[in-house]
Amino acid sequence: MNSPIRARFIAAAALALGGLGAMSAAQARSDVSFFVGVQSPVYMEPAPVYVQPQPVYVQPQPVYVQPQQTYVQPRTVYVSPPAYVQDSQPVYYNGYAFERNRRHEEWRRWQWRHRFDRDHHHGRDWD
Repeated sequence: MNSPIRARFIAAAALALGGLGAMSAAQARSDVSFFVGVQSPVYMEPAPVYVQPQPVYVQPQPVYVQPQQTYVQPRTVYVSPPAYVQDSQPVYYNGYAFERNRRHEEWRRWQWRHRFDRDHHHGRDWD
């Protein structure tokens, strides 16, 4: 038990002597000074730290709205029956009368066209 204490003492003494030896080896000058640092409370603003946030996904809750039951009574609509008008006697055309009417209409068109040419072209034939 005595031995570990003695070893510590010898180590401390050797360290102190080494320090004194180093001081004597230093050159004595007038511009050499010795400072002992004393800590005082100084405020330093911490460096900004950026941490990318973790992606957050929240699944929305399902929304269900029960539809309200509505009843609308249909509107009553009255419609009169369609009117049907018929001539007193049916008219029958035979082939001769139909052909006669077609030829008459063709003649009227020809007359109108040539009258237009005569009135507007002063009798000149442009065809």
